[in-house]
Amino acid sequence: MLTSLIIAYFLLHGGASALYTSQLDHLESAIKKEVPAEATRKQALAIVSQAQAANKTFTDDRKKMAATLASALGSRTATAEQIEGAMKPLLAADSTVTAKMVDTYVELRPVIGAADWAKVFPAPGAPPAK
Repeated sequence: MLTSLIIAYFLLHGGASALYTSQLDHLESAIKKEVPAEATRKQALAIVSQAQAANKTFTDDRKKMAATLASALGSRTATAEQIEGAMKPLLAADSTVTAKMVDTYVELRPVIGAADWAKVFPAPGAPPAK
């Protein structure tokens, strides 16, 4: 029961969607800045745009699912099964959007060449590209 409550807390307060929104915004600006070839840039931005749309859909759906979960959590008579039942759709949707975000990076890899990839995704601790 405690585990369910902890997971519910994280899901109600953002879950993965807030992180993905930030990452996708950063990725979009990095592609615009670091990818010089217009055709490549447009193709990469189209992939990012699809991921942003999926994340937006998830965010909108998440609000409804979170309201259902909050209702279950707010009820003193709610059983663990009721809370878990309200969490399952939210966990499934979170898992789906996470898979879409991973797919986004997999789709981007063949589009963005190695040199541009290194600029868009610099190694940790590497100095920023000039």
